[in-house]
Amino acid sequence: MSRLVKTSKYRHTQPTPLKTGWTKIKPAQHLCDTSNFMSANDLYWAMAWASTGGGKLALFSHDKPGQQEASGPPCIVGHTGPIIDFQFHPFDSSFIATASEDTTIKLWQIPEGGLEKDMTEPAVTHSGHAKKVGILSWHPSACHVLASASADNTIKIWDMEKGERQNIAVHSENILSCNWNLDGSLLNTTSKDKKLRLIDPRSNQVVTEVGAHLGTKTQRSIWAKRRNQIVTVGFSANSRERELMIWDASKMDAPLYKKEIDNASGVMMPFFDEDTNLLFVGGKGDGTVRYYELWDEAVPITELDAYSSSQGAKGLGFLPKTALKVKECEVARMIKLEPTQAQAISFKLPRKTAASEFQADVYPATFAREPALTANEYFGGKTEPPKTVDMQPLWENAGSPASSATASTRSAGFKASADKLVTDKDIATAEEKVKKIEADLEAAQKAVEELKAKQQEQNAVDKKEDA
Repeated sequence: MSRLVKTSKYRHTQPTPLKTGWTKIKPAQHLCDTSNFMSANDLYWAMAWASTGGGKLALFSHDKPGQQEASGPPCIVGHTGPIIDFQFHPFDSSFIATASEDTTIKLWQIPEGGLEKDMTEPAVTHSGHAKKVGILSWHPSACHVLASASADNTIKIWDMEKGERQNIAVHSENILSCNWNLDGSLLNTTSKDKKLRLIDPRSNQVVTEVGAHLGTKTQRSIWAKRRNQIVTVGFSANSRERELMIWDASKMDAPLYKKEIDNASGVMMPFFDEDTNLLFVGGKGDGTVRYYELWDEAVPITELDAYSSSQGAKGLGFLPKTALKVKECEVARMIKLEPTQAQAISFKLPRKTAASEFQADVYPATFAREPALTANEYFGGKTEPPKTVDMQPLWENAGSPASSATASTRSAGFKASADKLVTDKDIATAEEKVKKIEADLEAAQKAVEELKAKQQEQNAVDKKEDA
C-alpha cells in the first residue's frame, strides 16, 4: 500500500512580471555583499542612485512606474559617502533609515505623496561606529528600535529618538548578516569567520555559536520567526557550490537540513514570508529566483518553482503582505532591480473563488503596523511578539479606501531628543581623558620636584662657594 505523499498548496504559484516597470534608472555602482540594494514598503520602493561624492537614495511609488527623466528623480541626499543599506520603518510608512560609508545612520521622514524635490534634512542623525555601516535591521515589535552592523565588527542597538543603547562587540571579523527573532529577544548573525551566532542584544552575550558554511565567500541568514528556524545561504568548502542550510534555533548543534543549490558564484539573498512559510532565494547577478516552502516534514523544505529571466539581478526586495492584491490571490510581489530598469513580479496562486471568497488558508493574520512595545519598555527588559492584524478587512475593502486595520501609517510619535544618551563609549572616552590628565599632572608634579631638587643643589653649591 503506497504512502500518501504530502504536496504543497503553493505548488502551482506562478510568477508574472507586471507589464510596466521603471526604466532608465541608474543604480549606484558601489558593491557591498551585506545589502540587498533595494527595499520596499506598502507605498514605495527605494534604491541607491548613482552619484559622485555623497550618497543618494531614490524613492519610487508602486503605482507610478515608467521611464525616468535624464536628470534623475528627486532623491534623499545628506550622507557624505555612498549609502549602503536602507530599511523602511515597520510601523510608519513615512520613515526610512539609511546607513553609509560615512559611518553614520540617518532617519528620514518622507513627505506625504513622496518626494517632489531633493530631501537634505534628516529627522535625526546618529554617529558611533568607527567604520562604514553595512546592515540595518528594525526590531520586529518595539517602536523606533534599530540594529546596525559595521565594518568595525560591532553591532549597535539604537533608540532612534535618543541614541545608542547597546554596543555588541563579540565578532572578530566582518558581520555579513544580522536578523531579529520573533519577539526581538535575540539576534542571529553570520560573519566572515564562518560562524553563525545567536546573541542576546540586551546583555551583549553570545548564546550560541556554531560553524556554518565552510566557503570563504559571503554567507547570509534570515530568521523564520514564527517557526523559530534560521535559514543560511553560503558556499561549500571549495567555494564552488552554493548551499542552503536550515537550523532549529533551539538546538543549534547541527543544521536540520543542508541542500546544494547550484554552482553559480553570486552572493545569495534570502527572503522569508512569515504568513505562507515561503522562502525566496535569489543571487546577485542571477536571472533566477527560486522559491520553496518550509514545512513540518522529515525533510523540512520543499522546492516549488523558480522565476527566471535573461537579465541578472542587482538587488531584490518584497512588498509587505498588506500591499498585495488579495482578491487575485497574490501571495507575494517582488521588485527586481536590474542594471538599467526595475521590474515588479507578482506571485499568484490560481484560485477560482479568490474574488468571491476570502482565502483564509492563504492569508492568516499578518504582522500589524502597530508596535507592541515602546523603546523604553524593550530596553527595560520587557519582551513581546509583534501584534497581528486580520487580512480579511483588506479583502473586503479591495478597490476601496484602505481600512484602518491595514492603512498606511504616519506617526506623529517620533521626536528626536536633543539630549543624546550617554554611551559606554562616551564614558570610556571621558575616562581616557581623565587618565591622560592624571598622567600629565603626575609628570608635571615630578618635574616640579625635580626643579626643587635642582634648586636645592644649586643653593648648596652657592653657600659652599661663599664660605
